[in-house]
Amino acid sequence: MTELQIREATPDDAPMCGRIMFDAFEALATRHHFPIEAGTPQLADFQIKAMLDTDGIYGLVAERDGHIVGSALQDERGKIVGIGPVTVDPAASDAGAGRALMNALLERSREREVAGVRLVQTTYNYRSFSLYAKLGFAVRELLSVFQGTAHGSAIPGAVVRAATPDDIAACDEICRQVHGHDRHGELQQWVGAGTARVVERGGRITGYATGFGYIWHAVGQADDDVIALLAGADEFTGLGFLVPSRNTRLMAWCFDAGLQLVQQSTLMTTGLYNEPQGAWLPSIGY
Repeated sequence: MTELQIREATPDDAPMCGRIMFDAFEALATRHHFPIEAGTPQLADFQIKAMLDTDGIYGLVAERDGHIVGSALQDERGKIVGIGPVTVDPAASDAGAGRALMNALLERSREREVAGVRLVQTTYNYRSFSLYAKLGFAVRELLSVFQGTAHGSAIPGAVVRAATPDDIAACDEICRQVHGHDRHGELQQWVGAGTARVVERGGRITGYATGFGYIWHAVGQADDDVIALLAGADEFTGLGFLVPSRNTRLMAWCFDAGLQLVQQSTLMTTGLYNEPQGAWLPSIGY
């Protein structure tokens, strides 16, 4: 077997990386009888292409005999780096490509002296969990993925509206209060895309969501802020949205609202991690 080669990904790699991403998630989900996280081949292709076209997102591919057998991407737009997706062709899953890609990403983060690295891992994927644990990632949170149409009641006095560029500074400050760091690059992107929402109580912003679904996150000063944002969502795109399972109030609201728990994931980190001081919903990135 020829030696595995790791190189930086380019936009031209997106079609092959997207196909491998879908094939990897499809094989895993089918084997465990869970929904396919990547959705469809078209959605996987779109996601990889969009990420590789986004400034601040770095990608690697693994090649053997001149053929791509895996890829890994990470969001480097903040002090905390979020890894994902990391996928390997199911036909090459025992060839060390996943470990090689992860080692290369972690070495890059060490060279860049980032504060911390995070990822969200699918709980039933014991192979990836074992790899990340061996690489020094610590388990921080069990996450529950919810989907459906919410029928929960609104929060009295809470107003949810579209976020504007003028809101970004206030939203960044709330994120820093909750997590100890902001996610400015992501927030700016989704405000520009029109998916971001803010919640106001007492005439001031108390929380925000970059959108509602797998790739978006939310923070709030209190549970009511995140609940108000969720209650105002038109739909939850993709597989659903992620909820920290230790937050019994948010979990109870989701069940009371008629939402369905479809699977669970694990938030894992290396480096800086502050226990969140407030309400929050992670994205699949972290």
